[in-house]
Amino acid sequence: MTRSVPPVSPARVHAELLGGDSASPLDSAVVRRVTEVAPWWPAAAQTLHRDGLRLVVHLAAQGLDQFLDLGSGCPSPGRRQVHRLATAFNRSRHAARTVYVDRDPHAHDDRRISLVDQTDAVSVRADITDTDALFEHPAVQQLDLQRPIVVLLHDVLHWMPDETAARLIADLRRRLPRGSLISFTHLLPAPPPYATTPLVGAYREAGMRLRPRDLSAITAWNGTWPAYTHGPHTGAGPQPVCASLLRTPRPGPFPRPAFWSFSRGQASHRTPSTR
Repeated sequence: MTRSVPPVSPARVHAELLGGDSASPLDSAVVRRVTEVAPWWPAAAQTLHRDGLRLVVHLAAQGLDQFLDLGSGCPSPGRRQVHRLATAFNRSRHAARTVYVDRDPHAHDDRRISLVDQTDAVSVRADITDTDALFEHPAVQQLDLQRPIVVLLHDVLHWMPDETAARLIADLRRRLPRGSLISFTHLLPAPPPYATTPLVGAYREAGMRLRPRDLSAITAWNGTWPAYTHGPHTGAGPQPVCASLLRTPRPGPFPRPAFWSFSRGQASHRTPSTR
């Protein structure tokens, strides 16, 4: 993959929304513009990011020790990185391992530099939608593909076209070993005071396509996998964002993250005939 740094990228803009430094004045201009039209957006992004890291702690404490962070973006501000939390809260008899994947060359380079001398994590520059190549990559092959893997897709799917996002989740559900989980976050369409239309327009002006989706479209990606979805409909707050956690169908408990409010529907359990 040749190195071509985009003039503006969702990864760098998102990093600045989280309080990090941007690589470009153009990125900062986009952050100012989206904050102007949607003042709630930085706080929503920060809440989703913080809850995503809490979810890593929750899963590591349950014995999950393999994390595949797709569309991982730039390293988040501070020391609370996925690999650090996965290792610090690991309750497995295996050493924790994290693989970060992003196609943005700036995000990959920043991540790779941050992982110097780290033995529990690696950064890969790749197209996460090409799952054939992704799962054949040597770094991903270093994961034990016979044991559960946690796939993180945080602030990723709402940048993809409908068919691409649906196909990616379906491919992951097909490939992941028994006991694996998929965690993703997504923007929901909403009217004022949390209107998403101006936000979509501001990103479009910068050449980026943000795609809010209805909850029904998002939950359709679950297929036969049991899932929890946390958002305004479960008392998460008024901001139009949601988080979903899916697990491969199998017997045994599938605990709701303790810091998520109770869903009115709880987990959706169905008996699958195929994965």
